[in-house]
Amino acid sequence: MKRLERSADAVAKSILRCHSMRVISHNDADGITSAGLICSALFRAGIPYQATLVPRLDENVVKGLEGPVLFCDMGSGQPDLISRVKGDVFVLDHHRPVGTLSCPNLNPHHFGIDGAFELSAAGTVYSVVRKMGQNADLAGLALVGAMGDRQALIGPNRDILDEAVKAGAVEVRAGLKMAEDGPVEEVFARTLEPLLDFVGDPQEAQEFLAEVGCQGRVEELAGTELARLSSAIVLKLLMQGSFAADSVVGEIIRLKREVLENAFELVMILNACGKMDLPGLGLSLCLRDTAGLPEARKMTLEYRKSILEGIDLLRRQHRDLQNIRYLLATEIRGGGVVAGLGIRYLFTDRPLLVLNHKEGTVRVSGRGNKPLVRAGLDLSVALRVAAENVGGVGGGHTIASGATLPPGREEEFLAHVDRIVGEQLRSGVSS
Repeated sequence: MKRLERSADAVAKSILRCHSMRVISHNDADGITSAGLICSALFRAGIPYQATLVPRLDENVVKGLEGPVLFCDMGSGQPDLISRVKGDVFVLDHHRPVGTLSCPNLNPHHFGIDGAFELSAAGTVYSVVRKMGQNADLAGLALVGAMGDRQALIGPNRDILDEAVKAGAVEVRAGLKMAEDGPVEEVFARTLEPLLDFVGDPQEAQEFLAEVGCQGRVEELAGTELARLSSAIVLKLLMQGSFAADSVVGEIIRLKREVLENAFELVMILNACGKMDLPGLGLSLCLRDTAGLPEARKMTLEYRKSILEGIDLLRRQHRDLQNIRYLLATEIRGGGVVAGLGIRYLFTDRPLLVLNHKEGTVRVSGRGNKPLVRAGLDLSVALRVAAENVGGVGGGHTIASGATLPPGREEEFLAHVDRIVGEQLRSGVSS
């Protein structure tokens, strides 16, 4: 951490010397919070900026681009594209590096920190932002980014949490990790997590809660009532074959400086903004502008509905190969969220891939889990190598990765992934 902090300080000093900055970041919760962090710090430092949020780094993003430009949550895996940008370039990322960047960059993997589990892109950006001025009040956004990438609050993430508590940016307490506040029966009837078998059925949700003897508001549950409901949820998940209890019960974060208190709700809204092609709305929320909050919440309801439709499709149409499970879909929203929910709550025994035909390409979202990673799974390698073999690109983390393929090469791609994953799991080494 000390070496990372020294590097972060050097990057911060270089950024502060720039007369302006173009910020380009990913359009998911981690990427949007990353953009929110650096844009807030630039504004406070009196440096004009322009921010652009994109679903992926490709030729169209870098074409004609001139520095100073700062890439967040992308760039470490594509040094060839980064090298085409003229002028000053900075890369703040947490994906596993591929090749070597010739510009100032910061990545936790360079310091022995696992970017998949211990430090998100937002956390990496925050390590720079905190060196640019009195910005500890922004620490809550870094935690939202980590939660968006489903990281544990351990290691460097725990350090950020401690700093956020000290700065009064967050409050931590025991509770249910629900992405909505409100009456418990209403929240449980429509929540995506936990993905219980009655989600979408208000009557069954009420019956479950009545049997448990629970009522009131989710965010106010405490003591024996919280313990009783938590136990019932864990038992129900085990009966469904899921071991995702840690995703539901435990430490919750209440944001004290942001537009929402519920950190899980902000994660959901930011992901919805990205997938519904309104990432700028999400960025405005991260910049503490409350004007767009009603629209964002309304859009998130639509997004949640589309995710549940994707889950239903996954239940009915998934297919199995020897070492992986997959879904072929067309124009669905939130393929990565569907894959993530699927691996946590429905199919836990092998990696899950969602292949989504959209806008003339095939977009792949792959998800694993910690037991599979411990057994040797590395989806970043599997998807990158398989995609390159069929004329596509891919990469990411050991546990979560993505790829873009040319249409018509899906079966060949899946065969490559199945073979690579099989080799990884048999050898017990993610390589």
